[in-house]
Amino acid sequence: MKSPTIFKFILAASLFLGSWALKSQSAEKKTETFKVYGNCEMCEEKIEGVLKKKDGISKKDWDSKTKNLTVTYDPALISSTQIKQKIANAGYDTDEIKAKDEAYNKLPKCCHYERATL
Repeated sequence: MKSPTIFKFILAASLFLGSWALKSQSAEKKTETFKVYGNCEMCEEKIEGVLKKKDGISKKDWDSKTKNLTVTYDPALISSTQIKQKIANAGYDTDEIKAKDEAYNKLPKCCHYERATL
């Protein structure tokens, strides 16, 4: 008769630990907004496209009017600087990291934006 009691305890403990793990995962997410320079929908596709779920990115949204990227990520998997470096590697300047000229020059002509001095 003690087996059902042990089973109930194990089940309750599993549910508690599972919900705690989910809460911990969501607590680890971080959301930041920063400048990423570009022009058009193609820029948006490329900027957002380099940010992958497998790298810890859960949300990304670049606004062509404000030039702001809002990104939600897991800081245990990727840092803000690494995110900005991925974007710069694709040819787009951020508020902190300037893309190399070679990467910028590979962008389609419609994606060439006025580059600020960082």
